[in-house]
Amino acid sequence: MSIEESIKRHSFFKDIGMGLDVSSIAKHAQHTTFEADHFIFREGEDADAFYLITHGKVSLELSTAHRGRIIIQTLDEDDVLGISWLFPPYKWHFDARALTLTRLIKIDAVQMRRICEEDNRLGYRVVSKLASIVMRRLQAVRLQLVEMEEM
Repeated sequence: MSIEESIKRHSFFKDIGMGLDVSSIAKHAQHTTFEADHFIFREGEDADAFYLITHGKVSLELSTAHRGRIIIQTLDEDDVLGISWLFPPYKWHFDARALTLTRLIKIDAVQMRRICEEDNRLGYRVVSKLASIVMRRLQAVRLQLVEMEEM
């Protein structure tokens, strides 16, 4: 399947709107694969990509002094990985680790930001969709903190 077709089929871009031309995005995207237990990115590194999960499971993790590694959230096929690419200082805030063999579409963050700036309609849709994802993930972190407090 072509990269353009893969992007169109992913729920993130399907939900953004019918008839969306993803050819400009596809020019800056590539298929990538991570074996189970390999890190996709680490906290503090440059947030240089926007990922669409097409197969597998990924954990968003935080390393703590007292509890070691904590899984904040597990992401599955058709989820989005990485939001920090959109907001300065463009650094990852969590670790992302493949839990199983994971296939992703990796989109260059600098080019994606440029495309969103040039196409305000697309940019608005992308930011709106990502804002809803951020809210869901904040709720997941909140629930995680409540559970930890009850331990």
